[in-house]
Amino acid sequence: MKIDKQKTGELLTLTPYGRIDALSANEFGEELLAALNENDNLIIDLRECEYISSSGLRAFLTVKKEMGSRGAFSIINANREIMEVFDMTGFTDIFHIENNDDKKDLNIKVIFFDIDGTLLSHTTGSVPESTIRSIKKLQEKGIKVVVATGRDIVEMKKLPLDGIDFDGYLTLNGNICLDKDEKMFAGNEIDPGEVEVLVSIFEAGRIPFVLIGEESRYINYVDDVVIKTQESTHGTIPDIGEYKDEKIYQCLAFVDSETRMKLEKMLDHCSITSWNDTGIDIIAKTGGKAAGIQKFLDKENISRSQTMAFGDGENDLTMLKFAGTGVALGNARDILKQNADYVTDHIDNDGIEKALIHFGLID
Repeated sequence: MKIDKQKTGELLTLTPYGRIDALSANEFGEELLAALNENDNLIIDLRECEYISSSGLRAFLTVKKEMGSRGAFSIINANREIMEVFDMTGFTDIFHIENNDDKKDLNIKVIFFDIDGTLLSHTTGSVPESTIRSIKKLQEKGIKVVVATGRDIVEMKKLPLDGIDFDGYLTLNGNICLDKDEKMFAGNEIDPGEVEVLVSIFEAGRIPFVLIGEESRYINYVDDVVIKTQESTHGTIPDIGEYKDEKIYQCLAFVDSETRMKLEKMLDHCSITSWNDTGIDIIAKTGGKAAGIQKFLDKENISRSQTMAFGDGENDLTMLKFAGTGVALGNARDILKQNADYVTDHIDNDGIEKALIHFGLID
């Protein structure tokens, strides 16, 4: 695994990246012991660590036992999920753990925004003026603003997002990534074998089903559920079409919760998230907004700790948990609020602006 080391005086800081799990725990433990042999005091900075499994926890315990009283280390910048693990296992009692919940000293380089319910209010049908104002202030300070949406770029451009000049587009839940000039720099298609099954569902015509390629988007048929669902989210209805052997990056289905569960059980290589009570997205399990964010960070040479993300819906969950700082709108689903680093006000009550002011990113 990747572990950055930085020495300041007599203090050595180790920053592990990714997951500390069965595959990386031994390497992490060895690096930690080697560092302790050279330095009496260490800081383990977990700002780039996504998760710690039981193997990783054992690595911490093993090192603590072996070092005895000859050294000490502090743990800082653990995300909420890791802190919950530390608390459950009692690590908060046996290790020195510092965690700054307010994260006031952020070095944010890029902020990712969901559209529906985050940038775009479905109550007013527009983006709040406070949000437009705030985004301009961010960009004036050199902070990039990137949209992360389940919509494709064609449908997105039909929305009332005037006044916002984005620095990138993670469309189709991060499965087609576009730069500022709307040129694709990364993609994540659904497994071709799985596509065969999805096309069978599409062609069977039992449920309203949409196939989305790089430049195409079409539905098998339209009923009242499709019309009402799209009207409620200011969405457009795709043209009826036929599959023509292209790569598929996302599917939509207009179904109830029971049918969603059947699809989840059936599909081995896809994951499903809801964006409406009767609307779901189907994407590759290797995809999602978090995966799209990582592709953008790799392209721009930005670290996770320098990211912030705003969202309100189920398909924003991985994004908020992945970002250095995840912010849930006041109108967000409960599961997002439970997993966010910070919960701000409702979209229609200047939620985005208030959060950015809270973190000191704008005045």
